[in-house]
Amino acid sequence: MVAGLPEPMRGPAIAHRVKQAFLADAIPGIVCRPTQACPEDGGQIGFSFPFRIGEERVRSAVPVCADQIESYVTPYEVMERAGASPRVVHPVLIDLRKVAAAAGITLGLIGSAAMQVVTGLDYVRPDSDLDVLVQAGTAQQLQWFWQEICDLKVRTGTAIDAEIDMQGRCGVKLSEYMSDAEVLLAKSISGVELIDRNKFSDETFSEVSFTETTSSLATKGVTQWM
Repeated sequence: MVAGLPEPMRGPAIAHRVKQAFLADAIPGIVCRPTQACPEDGGQIGFSFPFRIGEERVRSAVPVCADQIESYVTPYEVMERAGASPRVVHPVLIDLRKVAAAAGITLGLIGSAAMQVVTGLDYVRPDSDLDVLVQAGTAQQLQWFWQEICDLKVRTGTAIDAEIDMQGRCGVKLSEYMSDAEVLLAKSISGVELIDRNKFSDETFSEVSFTETTSSLATKGVTQWM
């Protein structure tokens, strides 16, 4: 864990705090794209801690074997927890959930708000944005949802970063999808690729649920889903 910290964060004080937080608070790991050699049956998980050095959050990334993971929770399950919790994780999340429900869209929660829901620790700051995963059935649903969240941004001053779940295989930024770009950047657990917009249709958004894939938050050991 300490070896996975960025070089500027490897001092003894931070190392001690990282160990203490991981063991005492059960900080979960986040399945992420590998940046180093990983076991054949495993992958890489990132750890995001509820403290910073200046404005930079302390993070670590480590390779793991499959048998080192005790359980998983998906971004969609984290959103369900957020909705059921009496604690308001982010004031804008209530309105965002209502907008998604009206659009017929399923939301997954990622980023600092997701970490706060899972751990109960203070990851969210007053100026924190909201990071969500979007599962839609049609392009029309996405268009309506995009217009509504743009209005939410203006009214609340909160940045909302939404990523479209493309059948659980890759993700595309909703802002990019709603732009005039003819080629879209798609990110997956294994890399990135450019995809022609014409290849996207309503079938692209449905049929395969993200919850059927392994790109999720791994508990006990969530940075973002990819």
